[in-house]
Amino acid sequence: MIKILKNPLTTNYQELKKEVFSNKMPWYYYDKTVPESQTQDIPFFSHILLRRPDEEFNGVSAPLISIPTSPYFETCYYVLKEILDYNEVYFDVVYRMNLNLTLNSTIKESVPHTDLCLPHKVVIIYLNEFSDGRTIVVDDNNEKNYSSPVLDEGIIFDGKHTHFHECPRRDEKRVVLVANVE
Repeated sequence: MIKILKNPLTTNYQELKKEVFSNKMPWYYYDKTVPESQTQDIPFFSHILLRRPDEEFNGVSAPLISIPTSPYFETCYYVLKEILDYNEVYFDVVYRMNLNLTLNSTIKESVPHTDLCLPHKVVIIYLNEFSDGRTIVVDDNNEKNYSSPVLDEGIIFDGKHTHFHECPRRDEKRVVLVANVE
């Protein structure tokens, strides 16, 4: 269900991490994972690299177009490709890509959700070391499958499955690269 991805720790990856953890990285605050949800959710910071194809662009609906929105998109794309190639996971399209940063919160889990309404795989790369903040994927039998974060490793799973994550401990942050591919 959840496949572990090994990371070749390329030069591109090392450079990306320097940028992500620098004071130059712009982070944008979101008060919930699923904007339309009425359930309390973990607030987080995000840096959208490639906007999902189901959002509007300048007031015009663009249902099948993913638009790069960050100068970091190209580097993140190459890092994603290097990691997936290294694990012999091949894709034809990237629908969405974000960097997400979650801090401790009184709310302990994000709202269960799927990322897109079309077939896709979810890739999560754990960019920093933290002991909490597991990713939980709910399978077809409604059983929870857990991925404990490991520094520089990643996971991939079928995007049809609902997923969510736990809040990191008070003194930690959870920084991940998330991509939706097919």
